[in-house]
Amino acid sequence: MNENDYKLWLQHYGGWILIWLFSAVPFVRWFQINSFVSSLHSPLMFFNMFGKVTGLIGLVLYAINLLLAARTRWMENFFGGLNRVYIAHHITGGIALILLVFHPLFLALKYIDIKALDSIKDSAKFLLPRSLDLNKTFFEAEQGTAINAGIVAFIGMVVLLVLTFFVKLPYRFWLFTHKFLGVAFMFAGLHVILISSDTSRDAFIKYYMLLWVIIGLCSFFYRTVMSNVFVRRYPYKVIGVSELETNVVALTMEPMEKSIDYKPGQFVFIRFLWSGQQGVIREAHPFSIASSPDENNIRLYIKSLGDYTIGLKNIKIGAVAEIEGAYGKFTYTNFGTAPQIWVAGGIGVTPFLSMARSYNSNSGAVDLVYSVVNRSELLDQKAIAEYLPQKYPSFRYMPYVAKEQEGFLTADKISQMCGGLDGKEIFICGPPPMMKALRSQLRELGVPNSKIHSEEFAMT
Repeated sequence: MNENDYKLWLQHYGGWILIWLFSAVPFVRWFQINSFVSSLHSPLMFFNMFGKVTGLIGLVLYAINLLLAARTRWMENFFGGLNRVYIAHHITGGIALILLVFHPLFLALKYIDIKALDSIKDSAKFLLPRSLDLNKTFFEAEQGTAINAGIVAFIGMVVLLVLTFFVKLPYRFWLFTHKFLGVAFMFAGLHVILISSDTSRDAFIKYYMLLWVIIGLCSFFYRTVMSNVFVRRYPYKVIGVSELETNVVALTMEPMEKSIDYKPGQFVFIRFLWSGQQGVIREAHPFSIASSPDENNIRLYIKSLGDYTIGLKNIKIGAVAEIEGAYGKFTYTNFGTAPQIWVAGGIGVTPFLSMARSYNSNSGAVDLVYSVVNRSELLDQKAIAEYLPQKYPSFRYMPYVAKEQEGFLTADKISQMCGGLDGKEIFICGPPPMMKALRSQLRELGVPNSKIHSEEFAMT
């Protein structure tokens, strides 16, 4: 493995390594202060141990989940792009919620005695809220508050778990429900801080868990509560709108103040303001940039694929948008002059248009394979089919129209068109099934996974 491959490997897997290391810390510490062997003496003692450990690991993963959702650009360096950050966010969130649901259920099992039926009632009472009695001691009141906070967090997480994995909601409603992740986390954090358990008896676990509670809450407030204050957004004005024949809307926007900095191939989050009367939902969505970083204006090509994107055809000249970013590691500039193959499918050509407009005599050899179903879907032919190949012989353009060929594009066909695949960096952007199929086919042809780069971040 050379130095560049090592950096790419670390960029793709470094974040996951850190996640599991941070999660393992309370697990290891718990077994340092408790006897693992004694916890295996009976099923009830095992349930007690399992309930405590899942609570500790689950809360750390919950905090990490909120940190990943903060959408900070520096986080991309640990995962190789924001798309992979969101994949990690989804996975850690699911595992955290499951572990935290297990936490009270297994602790309740320690009250069950198979010889005493009344013990089942004691186990059920453990999951019920505690009454607030003013005659109780401060410690009893504190513990009652801690348990009630844990129960509120438990109910909230169960509801969110069901909505996330078992109910298919429109994106905007799903986004709204996810705002309550931070609320549930606040109650979970209060429970950990107040409850009399290993977190109160061991200083290391106490302060380690407190640190992650603070990190989770700060991440939640940064992105959800105070994003208008802390998150940098750039105002842009729409100066050009055109609806193309293939359900694609072309937008051109100019900066109203400072223009955003970005690399060719990156994407931004855009939210149009004061546009409800135009049928455009006021929420931020990601779109790849089609223009060059050297241009003052930003150009976008957006295909109508869902409720939000369909409404963008109603955008009027003069509409104001807030742009956040730029994000993504999908750019040819990361690989110097190494020979590259760019494989675009349909509207997935957008980041390649930005790359093509940034191409110069110092860039390495590039083959752009642009796959569409119908010839009418091809975008920006004047630039990528005429201007660039004429000016730069090292830039080759190869359109692939499925209806004029024998079936859809395959890795074998790409190899034939581009004169082989050995030693080339391969970039793919298009419909998810196409990217998945081509990656699998390329691997079968012997292309290392580290040589295949894809842009898979999309919300429609």
